[in-house]
Amino acid sequence: MRHFVTILLLLFGVQVFAQAIIRGKVVSRQDGEALPYAEIQVNGNRQILTNIDGSFKFEILGDSASVEVSYIGFKTFRTTVYSAVKFVQYSLQPSQEMLQEVMIGNKSNPAEDLIQRAIEAKDRNDPEKVLENFQFRSYTKFIIDNENSQISLAADSTSRDIRTIINEGRGYLSEKVSAHRYSQHGGEQEEVIGTKTAGFERPVYQLLNLNINPFSLYQNSYNLYKTDYAGPLANDALRNYTYKILDTTQTKRPAYMIYFKPRREKVVAGLEGILYLDTETLAIQKAKAQLLGAIRLEVVHNYQYFQQENIWFPSSQTTTIRPGSGGKEIAVFGGTISVGMIQPKKSVLDIFSKQKSVTNDIYLNSSTTNYDIQFNSEEITQTHGAEILVNAEASDQPENFWESNRQEEFSRRDAGTQRKVDSLLAANGVKRKIEIKNAIASGYYPFGFWDLDLSKIFKFNNYEGIRLGLGGKTNDQVSDKFNIKGYTTYGFKDQVLKYGIGTEIYLNKRTNSSLNFFHSRDIEETGTFDYLKGSNTFAILEPRFVNINFFYNYRNTWASVTHDIIPQLSTELRLGRQEIWQIKNYAFQENGQAWSDYEMGMATFSFIWRPFSKFLSTPESTKMIERNFPQLTGQIEHSFKGLFNGDFDFTRLGLKAEHEIKNLDRSRTEFILEGNLAFGEVPLTHVFHSYPNNPNREQIFRRFSVAGRNSFETMYYNEFFSDRQAMLHVRHQLRPFLITEKFQPQLVLISRFAIGNMDNPEEHLNIPFKTMEKGFSEAGLELNRIFSGFGISTAYRYGAYHLPTFKENFSLKFTLQLEL
Repeated sequence: MRHFVTILLLLFGVQVFAQAIIRGKVVSRQDGEALPYAEIQVNGNRQILTNIDGSFKFEILGDSASVEVSYIGFKTFRTTVYSAVKFVQYSLQPSQEMLQEVMIGNKSNPAEDLIQRAIEAKDRNDPEKVLENFQFRSYTKFIIDNENSQISLAADSTSRDIRTIINEGRGYLSEKVSAHRYSQHGGEQEEVIGTKTAGFERPVYQLLNLNINPFSLYQNSYNLYKTDYAGPLANDALRNYTYKILDTTQTKRPAYMIYFKPRREKVVAGLEGILYLDTETLAIQKAKAQLLGAIRLEVVHNYQYFQQENIWFPSSQTTTIRPGSGGKEIAVFGGTISVGMIQPKKSVLDIFSKQKSVTNDIYLNSSTTNYDIQFNSEEITQTHGAEILVNAEASDQPENFWESNRQEEFSRRDAGTQRKVDSLLAANGVKRKIEIKNAIASGYYPFGFWDLDLSKIFKFNNYEGIRLGLGGKTNDQVSDKFNIKGYTTYGFKDQVLKYGIGTEIYLNKRTNSSLNFFHSRDIEETGTFDYLKGSNTFAILEPRFVNINFFYNYRNTWASVTHDIIPQLSTELRLGRQEIWQIKNYAFQENGQAWSDYEMGMATFSFIWRPFSKFLSTPESTKMIERNFPQLTGQIEHSFKGLFNGDFDFTRLGLKAEHEIKNLDRSRTEFILEGNLAFGEVPLTHVFHSYPNNPNREQIFRRFSVAGRNSFETMYYNEFFSDRQAMLHVRHQLRPFLITEKFQPQLVLISRFAIGNMDNPEEHLNIPFKTMEKGFSEAGLELNRIFSGFGISTAYRYGAYHLPTFKENFSLKFTLQLEL
């Protein structure tokens, strides 16, 4: 018996030893060009396809194997490969014979005719157009691992215990089970009913909105990991891709194998791959796409045929991302986790979170399997308005839930991930980095229980000089029911201490409902109209703030309620009292009295409506994950005479419409149309300026400062005030100039127009200004991202308010665009 076991072990050892991995490349003998998706048959039965760079690898058992390599337009090559060979290159000879293809139509390229017919058939094949509604469940497994089954660690985390854990599991693993619903009138919604992430007690919601497995290949653009690629069956696909028929599959429902390759690679982002189109319906049966260069990306779509509906429906998808030649980062959680990054780039976040080197063997893999597919149900119920809705119980599902919903094997290596990831997370400070990332996104930096407000630390303007301060709010370490917030700041030129203190009580985190109280003493620019909703209070650099010189003092006490009626419609209602006293020698003439100091009792309602943006709703918050246009921001504000000893009765209205058109060549056009109206007893402090950004200095270079995005660069500060006005901003950014991989400046064409007027300007004493009843016009150019985010901006003032000399009408400034 012992000898028998020994013989078995020897035989097993010989078999293992005889296994060999053969790597190689298929090229054209004529010019040495790689042949993508060439067909390789091993021992006459196993078939593989080369990658888009002609590379391949396969395994052989034994000392040798027969190999047959074929490619349309080339002679078939047959040979024998031996296990001792590490790398082999097969050079195919072009064939002069007529290709044995089914000619479709009379065009010179039958593949293009076939693609045109497939585009025209999309209305019959695209599930989102053919079906009234559908629903299904999906299981997604997301892993980060190493080709050699190891993850490199920093020097301070290579103890023997950690080395032991490293080989037991993957570098990172997350699982998700979702219920998907789609209807023609309601669109799509994903409800996450189960999610867990190895190493994290609480769910990592950032992972849920990574668009790694897009659903449809029929769309005009194919969005993959926050990058838009031209769709291979887009309406203008023939403009962006070249096509070639490779073969026809010999299956129960045959399919044309069509190779596609970007036609305008430097203009429009595109993928390279194969479409399997049903020979009867021209629907997609399967697709494989790749991208080589900055990253190595591979996507495989599989479809299932449903005979009753005569439709191919997505059944599974796998996306794999590996390091490429560098230049583009692929990072989990927005680039903050070293074990989750491939080819990271520098960003502003590096200031707050040091990045460590990453092994080149790391890869990312996401696989999704769809199941329980149902078509045209009597009723599809879509709850909430968010595109991704996370159930409160999603992170607490028991193990039997996962056992019943996993659609692929959960290997021993997967099971060993928990211990491994715990050690990796601790060694690399990953949880801390996620905490920092979440806070910085809204302008804060966490220190224990306190989130430091980054916008309060340092500012500068002509009136206060250097303005230093500290501010922030408590986080969930103090309480998940409320926060306490405040700030204090000091201007070294005006030598006045400003401050604010308040609290926010969370009523419903999912709907962003809260009760707020705040008291502050500070300064404000005259003519400002701030929308309560839709404004981003955190900015590394505020272009206009530096040159403002017309402020007033205020002491403000208010209470407000915020609530998202639906994720796309966010509102705030505020009631407050404001005391105002002047810094400059201004007075408001009203009812025979000149008012320099006055009080107001104010009620304000503000909203922002983003009907086409996409949101992620979790038990902790609802956040926008994809900003789409148009969007509308509005506000109505009324000052009640007698309320809180208010001195004036007036109303202010504001409405702003924003739209953006993005193109696949990375050019885009932006429109902002805004109107403001004030009527009643309105002091100058509460009328409107038009966002001027030109300092009141004579020489051009003395006015050199930072250009704003939506400000008038040739309009001087305090030059115009209006109680009714309309403004239009148009920006068209051309596609970047691809000079080098890192030097890609962007040229922007700008046109701005404003018109306004004011009733009774004589009521505003001691301050000279003009109105814009004739219309103010300027045009400009920006050349952005010349060096480290810096660029140059020029603008010229023309039309009714054109000034006598060139230097009075011309502005020269710099731009700064930083990415977090």
